[in-house]
Amino acid sequence: MNSQALVLHRRVKTLDQGALHCREMELRLAEDGRHVLFSRYVERYDPQQVGQSATQHYRVPLASMIRWMVNNGERGSAP
Repeated sequence: MNSQALVLHRRVKTLDQGALHCREMELRLAEDGRHVLFSRYVERYDPQQVGQSATQHYRVPLASMIRWMVNNGERGSAP
């Protein structure tokens, strides 16, 4: 199973002298179908220096996430 990622946030910001700051957050279903994977990627690119990047991954059981949504979500009718 190769699930497509749901991109929650993507931003590229131009800084001084051609430097870029990129940030992306995405959500996907894990291969086992029982976990949700949340990934954060940050990169700073500067043509005059070595680029820096960092990626963080968080793995949450899908059942726990749904329980949290039911307990903390707002009740309402579907649109």
